[in-house]
Amino acid sequence: MAIKRHKRGNRVYLAEYKSVRKGKKVISKFVRYIGPEDKLSTNDKPRKRVLDRIKITRSYRAGDVRLLWSIAENLDFIPIIDRICCGKSQIEGASPGKLLTIWAINRVIDPESATQLERWVPTTDLPYLAGIPAETFTKDAFLSALDFVCMDDRASGRVVDLSGELDDALYQKWRHDHPLPLGDEETLAYDLTTVLFFGVSCPLAELGYNPEKIRRRQVNLAALVSKHDKCPIAHFVYSGSRHSASTVKNLLARLNSMTIESGTLIWGRGNVSKRYVEMVKDAGWKLICGIPKTSNEAKEIISMTEIPIGPDTLARSARTGHIYAIKTKGKLFGRKRLVVVYTNRESGVKEADARNEVLSIIGKELNELSEIGKNWSEKRLHSQIKTIVNSWSNFIAARVSRKKEGGRIVWDYKKQELRFAERTDGKWLILSTDESLDANEVVNMYLEKDFIEKVFRVLKTQEEVEPVRHRLEHRVRAYLFVCMLAYRLISALLWKLKEASGKEDSWESADMLLQGLGRVERVEVKFGNEIRTWYLNVTKAISDSLRGIGMKDLLKEETRLVDDVEV
Repeated sequence: MAIKRHKRGNRVYLAEYKSVRKGKKVISKFVRYIGPEDKLSTNDKPRKRVLDRIKITRSYRAGDVRLLWSIAENLDFIPIIDRICCGKSQIEGASPGKLLTIWAINRVIDPESATQLERWVPTTDLPYLAGIPAETFTKDAFLSALDFVCMDDRASGRVVDLSGELDDALYQKWRHDHPLPLGDEETLAYDLTTVLFFGVSCPLAELGYNPEKIRRRQVNLAALVSKHDKCPIAHFVYSGSRHSASTVKNLLARLNSMTIESGTLIWGRGNVSKRYVEMVKDAGWKLICGIPKTSNEAKEIISMTEIPIGPDTLARSARTGHIYAIKTKGKLFGRKRLVVVYTNRESGVKEADARNEVLSIIGKELNELSEIGKNWSEKRLHSQIKTIVNSWSNFIAARVSRKKEGGRIVWDYKKQELRFAERTDGKWLILSTDESLDANEVVNMYLEKDFIEKVFRVLKTQEEVEPVRHRLEHRVRAYLFVCMLAYRLISALLWKLKEASGKEDSWESADMLLQGLGRVERVEVKFGNEIRTWYLNVTKAISDSLRGIGMKDLLKEETRLVDDVEV
């Protein structure tokens, strides 16, 4: 900057200029007028304007945390958690509701353990939104909040878990604000997934089956989710060795204790038996479930049912193939029942081709063994036959010939079993205790239950729920409650996006919005005695998205008057 003197009459006036490059030349550009030289002593400084007195605070992550905090407020997370966990006790400041809501928000957008949360929270707008000083959010504060949800009762030696009561209250709030269409009833999908575990001291952590075939301790997490809006209804935590079928009683007991109207339950083939079907009926619920082909009754019904291929039997079309279905009557669980048999023709062809290919290879290997094993002992030949045939003995009959001349192996395909397999290729059986539903409705309701698998996928990939690092059972249960609390935020956001667009929105749409909002920061700028709130990096796409979901004022900039103090 440079000060230039301009003489006008008998007085000299001062002005401030700055040097600006224009092409290859440097020119002076007027900045501001200072005043008459004789009015300024050598110690006087140029008069400050408002722009000279701008002060800016540090920036805080604001967009995504404000969106999720607003959703949590609409769902009454904080008052519900505090009421159930603290009763009539008045907790000032960092209540369990505020701490666990903040942790749930973290797990949606930037999953951190309790040890890292105390560093992460002060970088966001969450202390400002919660009205709590940033230094309050310590590791111990978050861990103590878990103990309000689930705790060790030393007097009885039992774990007191309030997560079931919390689930019910949160569901009631959601359904009150988002009622089912008139005349509809709840249709709920139930499933179970494994969650890998660190540590060996927790009694819930056990070795058990998992799809990844990882030999590590695990816990099992089950969820009950509404088909209508993908809202989680309830969750359950089981030891790592529990299988899905053994949890049905727990499910029905929870439903009986919840304030929920009876509707329809949907679950997979692993949970079905005559006893469970009757238990669901006695509880006042209808059931749709797959029947495994291992059941002799199911095999009989499937093999005897021919499904006409035509427009009237087409249930659905998908990338995996065309599905045709009919209703039929067959003996199942000791009595005649109406059931649905459906077929995927493309899948059936693949099953047959894969089986024929394997059996062809086995036949060639047996022929080769017959030649090279002419001088082998019977014991050695039997051992090698068993290795070759392996699990395909249902379709191949093979024995060792006692004659020394010629081939030593006599084998053939079991034609009857092959014909039976051909009649069941690509065909499955579904039981619906609601006999008013037609075949197409039953098939679609059953096959669309995969939305609960997407819940588990989000928990594991986006929220990074595993591996669990807590060691105490009550902490593990409370931690998984926080993870499901986070999914409630996600499902509510998905529902908002669906209502805005009129179509089913995927998690990818919500993730894109959260990523865009994750770059939005809040700063406060002081202009004289005014403090203005600015939100940086707000794009038109973000503004349009927020307007679409009814949250156009989420990032509204504000101005307030203050005394002349530091921001």
